Amino acid sequence: MLHPIIWFGCWIGFGVEHYPYGLLTMIVSLEAIFLSTFVLISQNRADASRQVVADQQWRTVQEEDQQNVELLDLSRQILGADEGGPLRRALARGSQRQRQPAAELGSIW
Repeated sequence: MLHPIIWFGCWIGFGVEHYPYGLLTMIVSLEAIFLSTFVLISQNRADASRQVVADQQWRTVQEEDQQNVELLDLSRQILGADEGGPLRRALARGSQRQRQPAAELGSIW
């Protein structure tokens, strides 16, 4: 920021050219063109790197979604789609075994 101020001050102070400052205006315009070009190039590079990261995150989300679907299918297979699934049958047998001794003991009160 200080560089242009010193440059313009010296240009005008030393009287390099007279009032309309045509050459100074042309130099400043060319500088602005080059700077804006460099800024656009750096933004394109930054966008490209952000796109690579976004693509990788999207692939990760897709893989996680597929894993969730597979886990849900596996859970349904374990629990069984109907009441006769293997885990539900085992749980039912276990609860029936626990009820039988309690029924044989009778009421404590």
